[in-house]
Amino acid sequence: MEFDRLEQAWRSDANTPTDESHALLKEQLMHTLKTRRHLEMLLAGIPTVTLTLFTVMALAAVLKNQGAGWPGIAMLAVCWMVMGTLLWNGFRHRSRDTGSPLRDTVAGLLAANRRARSNCHVFWAMLPVFMLPLFMAIQRLQDDGRMNTTAGWQAMAVCGLALAASTGWNLLRYILVLKPEQRRLEALLADYGT
Repeated sequence: MEFDRLEQAWRSDANTPTDESHALLKEQLMHTLKTRRHLEMLLAGIPTVTLTLFTVMALAAVLKNQGAGWPGIAMLAVCWMVMGTLLWNGFRHRSRDTGSPLRDTVAGLLAANRRARSNCHVFWAMLPVFMLPLFMAIQRLQDDGRMNTTAGWQAMAVCGLALAASTGWNLLRYILVLKPEQRRLEALLADYGT
């Protein structure tokens, strides 16, 4: 490759944006980043608000029924632990600003990949922990006479299928998307560092 010709093309007027187009590009980038940040906040806020609503409803039901329904509170406690861990992963896996925009961009993408992989690990670790309160809640409903045995088995089957589908989806995403992306980003970062 002729690096002199490449450098001339790179430094040519056609490749150098005007101040007006430079400002427009910067404005578009800021708009894109702001939109992404709002979307991330919305996606984090929806489960938080939903979990808060379910927790308030469950606590009201437990207080109204003099302690009955506590396995539901245990299930929600597991969900809150998962939510807290996911938020912690968001803070823990952040990229640091080094002053090099290209390297920082690749490092930021790698940090987002690490965060997503950590979230998959949290999901898999909490899955068996969640199954115990679920089983206890269904047993409690059967003991109280609010659910017969057939309905209990159906509830376990539906919850089991939903959790199995979610586990399969997370596993496929981890193997087919996150791991190859991690290897590619680490190779880019290593190439940039040399």
